[in-house]
Formats: sequence, C-alpha cells, structure tokens
Amino acid sequence: MDNEREVQYVIDRFYEIISGNANEERPWNAFRTLFFSGDSSLASMKYNTEKECITKRADVESYIIGLNSFLKSNDFYEYGFNYEIKVFGSIANVYSEYAAKRKKEDISIIKQGINLVQLIHNGQAWKIHSMLWQDQG
Repeated sequence: MDNEREVQYVIDRFYEIISGNANEERPWNAFRTLFFSGDSSLASMKYNTEKECITKRADVESYIIGLNSFLKSNDFYEYGFNYEIKVFGSIANVYSEYAAKRKKEDISIIKQGINLVQLIHNGQAWKIHSMLWQDQG
C-alpha cells in the first residue's frame, strides 16, 4: 500500500470508529492507536454570534469522553470524502470534507464541514498528530 492510501485508511478508520448506533460500544482502544500520542490535539472551530473565532481543543481522552457521552443517546454516522492528501517524507497533511447522518441509510445530512488532519509516520505506521475541523453553516 502506498503512503497516500495508508494515510486515507487512518482517516477512514477514524470516521468508522466514531460511527454507529446509539449506545453501541465503540472500539476506543483501536481509536487510541490511530494517534501519535495521547496529547495529540483535536480541535473544532466556529464563530460565536459576535463573529469571534472560538476553538474547542481536546486531547484524545477528553475527545473520547465528550463524544462517548453524545454517542450513548444518538445514532451517528460520519464519513469523509474529497480527500486531498500531501505526503512529504514522514509527515502528511489531509484536507477532507465530511458529512454526518443519524442513520447510515439516511439521505438527510445533519452536519457537514471540513477536516484538516496532520499525520506523522512513526517508523511503523501513520498516526494522527492533530486535527482541526469546522462545520459548515
């Protein structure tokens, strides 16, 4: 498998793990292995009513705790598309659009946006170093 496909596999696996039916146990240990370290940064960005940029940063564990709380009572399926992957040596940058639905078979989308992901090859595999995303709208 070439670098770009390996990188895309990591991002697709991220989306796959967080997707599922309400109260469905997610494989969080497998999720943790996608990251370079426990303090890898995951951050959402949005604007408040005063048009000020607000970011909400989490490390891997706090992201899991927050998302797991939501997933216990909500069906949620997110997937990526329109990937732009750039690899240089042991670093990679991914631009990915994403969309989410309540049910896998739903036509209606509940949210969509852009995900920017930076990865590092640790000598054995590609790992997520940081993520920044913004919902559209």
